[in-house]
Amino acid sequence: MNEQPIVWLKTEAQKKRFEDHKASVTPLHDGNLQFHSESIITPKGYQKTNKLISVVPKPDETVLSLDSASYLFQELKQMNLILTNACNLSCSYCYEQHNKDFGRFTNDSLLKAYRFLVKANNRQRKVFQFFGGEPLIHKDIILDFLNKNEKEIEENAAGEVNTIIGIVTNGLLLSQELVDKYFSYNFTFMLISLDTDRASVDHREIGQDKINALMEQIKTIPHEAKMQKRLTIRCTLARENAPHFSSFVDNLYDRGVRRMVVHPLVLDSSKGFIRWSDTEWSNLHKDILAVLDKYDDFQIHFSEGVGKKGEENCMIGSDMIAIDGSGDFSGCYFFTNQKASSTSETILGNLFQQKIYIDRYKHFQKEYAKMFEEEEQCKTCNYKNACYQCPAGNLDTGNRMFRPDDMCQKIVKLYVDLQEDIAKKQFQKKYNILVNAATIEGENYSFSKGLSYLLFYYFYSYHPTLTKVHDGIELVDDYRKILSLWKKIIEGKDTLSPSPDNYIEEVYHKLDDSIEEIGDFYYFVLERGQLAPTNNKVNTKNNTIEQKAFFLGLLHMVVLIAPHKALEDTFSHKLTNAS
Repeated sequence: MNEQPIVWLKTEAQKKRFEDHKASVTPLHDGNLQFHSESIITPKGYQKTNKLISVVPKPDETVLSLDSASYLFQELKQMNLILTNACNLSCSYCYEQHNKDFGRFTNDSLLKAYRFLVKANNRQRKVFQFFGGEPLIHKDIILDFLNKNEKEIEENAAGEVNTIIGIVTNGLLLSQELVDKYFSYNFTFMLISLDTDRASVDHREIGQDKINALMEQIKTIPHEAKMQKRLTIRCTLARENAPHFSSFVDNLYDRGVRRMVVHPLVLDSSKGFIRWSDTEWSNLHKDILAVLDKYDDFQIHFSEGVGKKGEENCMIGSDMIAIDGSGDFSGCYFFTNQKASSTSETILGNLFQQKIYIDRYKHFQKEYAKMFEEEEQCKTCNYKNACYQCPAGNLDTGNRMFRPDDMCQKIVKLYVDLQEDIAKKQFQKKYNILVNAATIEGENYSFSKGLSYLLFYYFYSYHPTLTKVHDGIELVDDYRKILSLWKKIIEGKDTLSPSPDNYIEEVYHKLDDSIEEIGDFYYFVLERGQLAPTNNKVNTKNNTIEQKAFFLGLLHMVVLIAPHKALEDTFSHKLTNAS
């Protein structure tokens, strides 16, 4: 029996609301684009006056200058540039309008936004990301920006605290010429939204022929770029396509894909709130883990939505902002896209006008905190440090920006379980590497290298180059001295310079004759940070190399993986503020 495509039944009210969501661009056979809205900026419209439409704050709102509120962007790691709201698709689960743009970006305005992100903070791997609608409608401005600013972008992408270029696209407007040019730069990354390789279970209704063509286009993306995980597939997992997830990954893997971001669909613009059965949810979990077991070099990450409870509030742009051509920005691309509607007060400021609407930040954070204080489900939630919220979906399917529902805890559990399972695999791999290195290079040298890396990451909060933390480490005659210094730093008895320029030299000169066994240090870390019970300690004296490698592997888990996995306070914060 042939599988039948999904057909959604819509109410009259929904039909009216969906008018603005219809595809406003149609690709023609000759490669040109046909536009269906006069309020959309076309690629050939750059000779026209650039009319910038921005939100005007109320007279009684407090407006700060961008410079005076720089503290708001200390955690910013991603900026989505909405080049256009136009799109060649009308995905059933998407909330965006595709009929109106609010101004166009120029090379100068893009460069201004880019430099703001670069200088906003010292976070590692920030992403300056072209977004839409469908950003490839304006592929020329993307390529022009990369070409004109290649040297500056390359320099900023090369450092330890770096900024890379990304693009989010449905992939249907990709051409071989564009693929070759875009990936000719070493700082470019691409995320293609593709939910399945089966049209019969696809919410995007693009047809099997176009899906097949896109799968073939993915194959042509340079192999090196895919091995470097510069290509990511974003998969919205719905109840209909989830049963085919494993075979979909097999198909992608055969085409060189090594990285995926998954987003379980629980809020749908056409169907409202979606409740998965326990069986469906359990099967999805098993299928994801089966894929990770099958492919050691394939990465699966969770999409946006799960964050640190009480802190990662997308309404205030905790770590991401979305900006349009007028300079207006919000914490979510949906709200920047919909700013002409009743959601205009979600705009947090204007980057090009150097304005911050601080009252809105305070209001959204207050409303977010109120949910945890008043909602019974939140007060009794077992996941004390993690929460799933999507204000855009909440408002589209109800009337409250923040609210718990039947699926939020399941999503958090899936996220945490997935991270824990991934961490276990990473630990086994790290343990084997440590034992092998100790056997070949010697215990002291190999352990000194590992501890030097971990201490650097603990103190400076970003991943160093191996050269910075390994060159000269052979001078250390006992790796246990590094552990002793690290313990003093945690206790506030010593510290390192704010700049890591002379890291190895400084660490070496701070070492004295005091030592700390690696097992004892591991238990000290657990107790100091209250990270895990330490009632059943194993013997830490006269350990074998394998036992010491086990403790060093656990330290890698705690320092590099656990804070992200458990969604708790950062490792450094926990230890520094321990009583």
